[in-house]
Amino acid sequence: MDPDTPVPSLRAKQKFEMAYRETLDPSLFIRAALVSGFDKGLEVGPDYGPGWSGFGQLYGYNAANIASSNFFAHALVPSIFHQDPRYFRKGSGTVKSRIWWAIRAQFVAYSDKGTQMPNYGSLIGLAMSTGLSAAYMPPQNVSFVNTMKGYAIKQGVQAGLNVSREFGGLNRLVKLATRH
Repeated sequence: MDPDTPVPSLRAKQKFEMAYRETLDPSLFIRAALVSGFDKGLEVGPDYGPGWSGFGQLYGYNAANIASSNFFAHALVPSIFHQDPRYFRKGSGTVKSRIWWAIRAQFVAYSDKGTQMPNYGSLIGLAMSTGLSAAYMPPQNVSFVNTMKGYAIKQGVQAGLNVSREFGGLNRLVKLATRH
């Protein structure tokens, strides 16, 4: 689809329904497990302690973090700012231009009227989600520096997901990368 082709805008109710579906989708639980394994393996996430109990709490933290990101970045903030929270693929052009398009989408979005605007859902919504995560993080892990790291990680993960979406999903991206 041509990125300049207008698409029908979403009503606020539809934005909340979309975030609700994303939160209940089984992929959220798989993503939370993958992120928790990554956090535990590299010792980068909050420290809830050793064993399955600690991993279970870390998993709950990551699931809540993903859910709050969905709520703030895809529903609440876009509804307030009349912004479309969807990612629109460029779909053609060089690999470099499409990767740039996907990363740019973290900072530039479309209004409900189809005009470009700052991506408040990403910029403000992910900040709100990151701030909220301090409420259910172990006290020894709560700091301004850790909050900023968490925000940067969320921005990077979302940009990576946009790149994946741009090339038709993770499976197609892996095939493209391994083709040469």
